[in-house]
Amino acid sequence: MKQENESETIHFALKAAEKHGAGAVRITYNKTKHSSYTFRNDKLDRLQQATGSSLFLQLYVNGRYGTFSTNRMERTELERFIAKSIETTKLLTEDKHRSLPDTSLCYKGGGTDLKQCDPEFSEIPSEKKIEIARMCNAEILGKDKRLLNVNSEYGDYEDHTLIVDSQGFSGTTNQTNYTVSTECSVKGKGDSRPEGWWYESSLFFNDLKTGGCGEKALERAINKLGTRKIKSGKYNMVVENTISSRLVSPIINALNGANIQQNNSFLNGKLGERVFSPLMEIYDEAHLPGEFGSRLFDSEGIATKPGPIIDQGVISTYFMNSYYSKKTGIPVTVESPSLPVCSISGQRGVSNENKLEHILRNTGKGIFVTGFNGGNTNSSTGDFSFGIEGFYFEDGSILYPVSEMNVTGNIISLWNSVRDIGNDARKASRWLIPTLSFNSVDFNGF
Repeated sequence: MKQENESETIHFALKAAEKHGAGAVRITYNKTKHSSYTFRNDKLDRLQQATGSSLFLQLYVNGRYGTFSTNRMERTELERFIAKSIETTKLLTEDKHRSLPDTSLCYKGGGTDLKQCDPEFSEIPSEKKIEIARMCNAEILGKDKRLLNVNSEYGDYEDHTLIVDSQGFSGTTNQTNYTVSTECSVKGKGDSRPEGWWYESSLFFNDLKTGGCGEKALERAINKLGTRKIKSGKYNMVVENTISSRLVSPIINALNGANIQQNNSFLNGKLGERVFSPLMEIYDEAHLPGEFGSRLFDSEGIATKPGPIIDQGVISTYFMNSYYSKKTGIPVTVESPSLPVCSISGQRGVSNENKLEHILRNTGKGIFVTGFNGGNTNSSTGDFSFGIEGFYFEDGSILYPVSEMNVTGNIISLWNSVRDIGNDARKASRWLIPTLSFNSVDFNGF
């Protein structure tokens, strides 16, 4: 469906919903195109290409709320679907808190070009994509006799979303993404088969780093050979920037309006209080051009804006959509952060050499965590337990890999023991969370 016709279809659906009794309507049209090419060892193992589109309806009918979706957009069939959806919504329980948001909070158009979409997306030939995946495998095939198998994949997608509602809101987003990744396994002692992986990702094809994934994956796998078990105890902990978001996500989840309203958050009632170390800052860089998470509005149409999430350890905001705002009495913000950036308080955007090597040296000795293997966080208490893989280090030097260990504790206590926050967040992520260092964390080994 051409873009000029999709707008006509959405507005037809909007009028049809009002005609059949909806008091208010929001309609989201989404169209995606994606492809992936996978090499297993020296063979093209899998090729996928797909295009899909759908309409997502949010209907407000006589104080009731229903959500429905369809990919059938012929007008007669679409109107019949909408009419039946409205009749179904009338059967639901009344919920007085459901409504479209205050229009004064919605995005009005304009704003910074967030540089989210590559105009050359459709011009890149399949042959070039296949060659990228093949070359990632070729980097390491036959290079080490311990290598057992290797898989490399090139993937891309193009996403187009248009949101309109019966109050007059209209907003469009377009985003492209390109990713290349490699995973491999090597023969270790006995039945051991250590695995390694690496990936690179970008919004624009010309920015994609297509070389080095294979070599990095093999290096990470080989570095895991000869793992040792170490005793339980308190160790300083450094967390690699590839996985450090795992220690931030429980905080973001605890700030979510649904969890606050349902009293299922260890940060409930903490707005405006200093809960974490004054060293800690998390800032929502909602409008930073060229970054994955940047956006001008959320799924309700509420305008986003940059601002603090955690400021010198103080809880600065909850994430309240219009529904949970009405249920809690807490003002509307946005439904979730766009682009969380974690840094030392006052150091956001400052260029320095505070990267992994520097942090390892300054931390002294401890465990460098490079992977989390299962585990969970209790959303009500903040208590956590994660299986980990990584390395024991001293004086900045990584000495040997460790295995069969869990790290346990409480998210609030952990972030009050934060020692250092790096300046090396990976740009291939929606959250810009760098290398992290913590003092005296509980590890359970043997």
